[in-house]
Amino acid sequence: MTGQPDAAASAAAARRTAWLAFGPLAAVVGLRWVLAWLDDRAARPPAWPLQPFAGAQGPLDAAAASAWVLAALLALCAALWWLRRRHGAPLRNRVLAVLWLLLGVAACAAQLYHYLNLSGLRPEAAPLAARVAGTHFKPPSLRSAGGQLLVLQLAGAPGAAPLQVRIDDPRAQRIAPGQHLLLHWAHGRFAGRYVTGWQMADGAPAAAAPATR
Repeated sequence: MTGQPDAAASAAAARRTAWLAFGPLAAVVGLRWVLAWLDDRAARPPAWPLQPFAGAQGPLDAAAASAWVLAALLALCAALWWLRRRHGAPLRNRVLAVLWLLLGVAACAAQLYHYLNLSGLRPEAAPLAARVAGTHFKPPSLRSAGGQLLVLQLAGAPGAAPLQVRIDDPRAQRIAPGQHLLLHWAHGRFAGRYVTGWQMADGAPAAAAPATR
């Protein structure tokens, strides 16, 4: 008689494990699909992030970021090992389950933040004048849509650090180093600067900024 309750308990535990293992991942993928569907229906204007040029960072900056990530992973592994040794595997497994759920929630929150940030762009009336210091084409990949990477030096700020923007419009491949551009741009709802269009500084249109909603 004890076999049936034990089997039912094992089946319930297996279902809980399956939900914990695949539920957060399914939520992240499902939310990404929904937001992509909303993007297609809304037909929002392009928004290419305008960021500091990554090549201006020294090797120590990248090494420091990698060191922090490695230190965090080592600290997590040490904490889990201590939990396993001090309190046993069940508590360690519960902590792992909570961390996995929190990771799924954080991934969903990041997707929502990005979507809302781009859905509330605040356009600036005055364009940014910039000189193209360099270009590099990045082919599409599984992680990125690719596009033309432009290294820009803003006019009136000769000593400032260069900026970069990657534009996935094929017309941007005609932009050459040394050319001067007028960048139409906007602030994100929460943070960030985004290029919404550009034109040559001599007035020849390259990609007019689309009308904002």
